[in-house]
Amino acid sequence: MERAGSRPAKIRAAVIFSVVAVMVILGIAWIVTTRSPVTPPPGASGAPVSNPSVSGRATFQKVPNQVLFALDDSGNPDLSGDLTNIKQGDAGDCYFLAALMTVASRAPATVLNMVHDNGNGTYTISFHSKYDGVSNPVTVTVNGDLPYRRGKPFENGIENIDGKNVSWAAIIEKGWAAANGNSYNGIDGTDLSNAQDHDVHNALYAITGEVGVDRNPGGPMTGVSFEQMQQDFTKGLVTFGTSNSDGELVSDHSYALLGLNPSDQTVVVGDPEGGHTTLAFATFQSTNINQYIAIPTYP
Repeated sequence: MERAGSRPAKIRAAVIFSVVAVMVILGIAWIVTTRSPVTPPPGASGAPVSNPSVSGRATFQKVPNQVLFALDDSGNPDLSGDLTNIKQGDAGDCYFLAALMTVASRAPATVLNMVHDNGNGTYTISFHSKYDGVSNPVTVTVNGDLPYRRGKPFENGIENIDGKNVSWAAIIEKGWAAANGNSYNGIDGTDLSNAQDHDVHNALYAITGEVGVDRNPGGPMTGVSFEQMQQDFTKGLVTFGTSNSDGELVSDHSYALLGLNPSDQTVVVGDPEGGHTTLAFATFQSTNINQYIAIPTYP
């Protein structure tokens, strides 16, 4: 039998337990709410991915006075004419940077439209595919930090214009790494330079959404006429690859076609490691270029 005073005590205990339970539930709800992702700004695909893994004792650092693009006299985003912020670093992604240089020099609007400044220190980059050549659009959001080593960008260059560090090429490359295993090692080329270069094919497709044509798989380039090259260059895009044999250009590398001179039949090729080289067309045909990959009409 219960004692006379036990029931009120039990009622008080039940009330206290209920209050505590409600407070715990409200606390849990508050934690879940505050940890949920913040709605991203327009153009962003979600929370930024973590920085891609990088080798060589490089560390990610904020870029001082960073801007995505330089501005023209009207205040509109603009790609600098010499493209010196495309400068390959440690990653073996010459195929991608050569394709990026090709597109930037011939169809800059494509580059301007593929990367978006979210206005909060993050950037969203859109590709037509990952590193597989399959139509599978992918969008990634990264922060603006870049790999540095010994005070210099480690994976790709930046360009100082009017006191601003223009970083679109490095940001796009970081997005490419984020989309492919979130690692700079994941974007190294396959070094199939004596076969059809699927690396360049994939890079051009990822950037443009168009499938390239190899005019003379395996080389040498004796099967490509100057007139064919002029037509491809005037209406579209051309990126080269070299074999592992000795020649005028670096072996196992990729280049962008940046110019042609019909008067003396010379060819200007851009190197993603920096600079450009002018070749006589006869030299172009006989050197170690063994891939000529064109998008005949673009955009």
